[in-house]
Amino acid sequence: MDNMKREDKIGIIGAGISGVSAAYHLAKKGYTHITILEKSDRVGGKCFSIEYKGKTYEMGALFGLPSYAHTKNLMMEFDLMDKGPLLERGFFNTNGRQTSQIPLDQVQAFAQEFKRLPEISKRYERLNEPGLLHLPEDLCQPFSLWCDENELFVIKQVYMHYFSTFGFGSIYDVPAAYVLKFLSFDNLLSFIEVTHMITWPKGVTELIRRMADQVEDLRLTCEVLHMDCEPNGKVRVETSQSALYFDKVIYTASLQHISEIALLSAADKRLLEQITYERFRVYAYRVEGIPELSGYIPGNMRPESKGQMMAWYYRWADMGTTDLITIYVVENEEMTDQEMREAVETKLRDLGGTNIRFYMMKRWEHFPHVESAALRAGFYEQLDRMQGRHQIYYAGEIMNFPTLENCIVYTKYLVDRFF
Repeated sequence: MDNMKREDKIGIIGAGISGVSAAYHLAKKGYTHITILEKSDRVGGKCFSIEYKGKTYEMGALFGLPSYAHTKNLMMEFDLMDKGPLLERGFFNTNGRQTSQIPLDQVQAFAQEFKRLPEISKRYERLNEPGLLHLPEDLCQPFSLWCDENELFVIKQVYMHYFSTFGFGSIYDVPAAYVLKFLSFDNLLSFIEVTHMITWPKGVTELIRRMADQVEDLRLTCEVLHMDCEPNGKVRVETSQSALYFDKVIYTASLQHISEIALLSAADKRLLEQITYERFRVYAYRVEGIPELSGYIPGNMRPESKGQMMAWYYRWADMGTTDLITIYVVENEEMTDQEMREAVETKLRDLGGTNIRFYMMKRWEHFPHVESAALRAGFYEQLDRMQGRHQIYYAGEIMNFPTLENCIVYTKYLVDRFF
């Protein structure tokens, strides 16, 4: 029976980390008829490495954490264990002056809170499992309120530095479950300590490219226009190239527009309409004179500071000089493109920057998630009940959290559970 199942034709929609990871895990189980459909002209999704003067720079996913065991196993298998550039970090005020991450008058309170954090974290060991099912009530509230409840007033700001910077929204709005899913105690410790992050000298995209090279039927510039289940149980997928038929489909792309291509019930549509996104920008600038490290500007991470530069990444600073940096900004819908660029360039001058030249910008619909009320109403339990309906399964960022590790972990779980 298993051998017959492995003759099934499996379609995967999306060639980001979730899509290629799903193909990888299916192949490990013996499936041989796997097709990946990707509407863009490249693999990688939000893993988007560019090359400038012979070096790679990241316009999407930035780095991995030392705790990313599944990611490191794949890096080892695909011969990508070379150490990348160091990620030296510093903190700056909104005037461009370097400061400490924790004000001196709060250091003692921070130490006391940090000492209590492991015991608090033990309450939520379920978050170490794939997915976000069966969340306790207290993790459905905004993270800032959860911190106040647990008297973590100083650590709350430290969490903000490493959550909001990378486009995951405001800790004053985002439910605690998401923040703690990303920043477990071990992951938070990786940020606080000076550790060697995973920074991929050949670019994060290289891992996905090598994994995708193992897929015999990868189709780029192949947009899915419609899919439905035929009376014989096959899934018909109409694409911009042709119509294809699969026994099962794994959908890993954004769920934002799936109701336009799939026949969903009214209840399913209402469920998915609750998903919200963060509009996030990554700018690349050529600049001279700024501090040669990766800098955080905590004063620009609050909701009222949208459109302002929150951080910059000075990649390759430890391996020779470069004049290209990447900059992270939450989009402000009330500001024009020009106004946001001017705000970035003003901040670069505040940091001592000269000869400032715009290179490129990438916009992302980032961090799909739902708000507190939807979590309390059982969003993930309802989404889980959609798995396998009409032979369509769901993976991707919304299911676990939008990091490489979490996407890899969830696709393995999905394949092991249903295939």
